[in-house]
Amino acid sequence: MSAPEKRPGRAGPRLLVTQRAQALFLERARVHADNGRVLYRTADDGLRKEYSIPHANLALLFLGQGTSLTQEAGRLLAEENVYVAFTGSGGSPLHFGALTTYTGTSHFRRMLTAYADPEASLSMARALMRIRIASMQERGCKLADSLCEMDDDRPIRKACSKFEGSLELADSIPALLGYEGDYTKSLYAAFALGSGLSRRSEFKRIPRCEGGIIGPAGDPAAVANSLIDHGNYLANGFAGAALWALGIPPHMPVFHGKTRSGGLVFDLADTFKEAYVMPTAFAAAMGRLKGDIAKSFRGKLIDEFSRDGVLACAISTLESTLPCERLGDHVMPRRPT
Repeated sequence: MSAPEKRPGRAGPRLLVTQRAQALFLERARVHADNGRVLYRTADDGLRKEYSIPHANLALLFLGQGTSLTQEAGRLLAEENVYVAFTGSGGSPLHFGALTTYTGTSHFRRMLTAYADPEASLSMARALMRIRIASMQERGCKLADSLCEMDDDRPIRKACSKFEGSLELADSIPALLGYEGDYTKSLYAAFALGSGLSRRSEFKRIPRCEGGIIGPAGDPAAVANSLIDHGNYLANGFAGAALWALGIPPHMPVFHGKTRSGGLVFDLADTFKEAYVMPTAFAAAMGRLKGDIAKSFRGKLIDEFSRDGVLACAISTLESTLPCERLGDHVMPRRPT
């Protein structure tokens, strides 16, 4: 991924994914095309407003509740290699990108080694976990301070150190997942305590929490659970876009279950999502973000993802952790990226 690529059917080179504006989130909007432009239309207070989407400079488009997408707009987005993710409904996430024949296959071939070889899977899983721990130590602790007003991040760092020390003890993926479960429980407890949430409500992580009311009347623990779900969907969108940009199918996980569809998306998203989603969700649940809880949470999270270049970091994570390509008994050296 060194130079913008030229393709037939369009004048001029396209921007690389890592050189584009990272993400745009829309809800209650109609996305359509007009004279080669992609536009979206909203209706507020009876007034229709129309805005342009800079699709030639966009990497990822999130379509939330109440959105529609026309065929022509979808075609233009596909031509510019914009990755589209539907989110916000609480249902199964739907992601799609263009089926281009211009993506190289070297990363895919290297991923095959990690997927098919148990030793390579475990080695790559450990490498991903180390990056995950570093992300929490470097970024998660800073956001815990700035967003959750946590004066003491020692419980977070203690959980990170304990998990890091367990990585080499794990001699299989199931053993590694056992240590990972203890790690995430420790993080939730640390954020619940440090943010003050545990003084108002008992927190227990419940995916797709049914009791959460995103508003002032909601139970903070239920609100945090609901926001974590939503944040995880957004993180999965960035991870999916990174895999798609490298030409790697999402169905070859190393530790989320070999038969789980889309498991590699979750593997990659885990390397960064906790460091951003947890502090932002707990801060929002405790009323530390201004405005509508759901909108302020989503806006803050996407801003942090974009500011820190999470998409480029996710691509770099894959390139640095993929094993060397194997052709029979011959190991191909990694190509410089």
